[in-house]
Amino acid sequence: MSSPLLWECATSVKAATGSNFTVELRPEWAPLGTQRVAQLVHDRFFDEMLFFRALPNFLIQIGIPKAADKLKYWQDMGTIEDDPPLSPPVPFTDGVVSFAGYAKHSRSTHLFFTLGSQPNLGTRPWEVPVGHVVQGMDVIHGIYTGYRDKVNQNKLSPDQPGAREYAQSFPKLDRIIGCSMKGGEMQVNKRELSQQADDEVHRWRTSGSLSAST
Repeated sequence: MSSPLLWECATSVKAATGSNFTVELRPEWAPLGTQRVAQLVHDRFFDEMLFFRALPNFLIQIGIPKAADKLKYWQDMGTIEDDPPLSPPVPFTDGVVSFAGYAKHSRSTHLFFTLGSQPNLGTRPWEVPVGHVVQGMDVIHGIYTGYRDKVNQNKLSPDQPGAREYAQSFPKLDRIIGCSMKGGEMQVNKRELSQQADDEVHRWRTSGSLSAST
């Protein structure tokens, strides 16, 4: 039996247990989704990433990289297909992690952490949990939520002029410092994924927003 597949991150949050959190990825819930998360972590996509959307008692969202080359690479990689819905579904309880999206087969780089129990999540085809926080939930709860939905995703995008200055106008935003993967036997091959991306007809939108819920 393989060891759990763990996504571990250090953050700017100061909580009683420290500043790190760990997510156990669950390939049996979402094989395509967990594969994409593992690839993003191995590419250091989440390093220095802001928790740009933080809604109290609902969710915390990430997905916009600091570096323009990372953004371009994963835009070119395209989106992934939705994982089949689970029966019975995994409930969206405190600490469950899922991709955000906007339509069928729209999952790319945006993920959210559920805060509390959210029975209305999981009704859209892209909302299939990929894992859950197993350590450092107080860190997730400690992420600054005062800006709520005020941060404009397009202006924060690193390929936009003034993106860094725009981010600095929200000085209380918390961020991920760095992440790593531990355990498991999942193979992460970016070249193979590039070939898969050539066959996909959906592309990540470069305008508008990705949201866990409308």
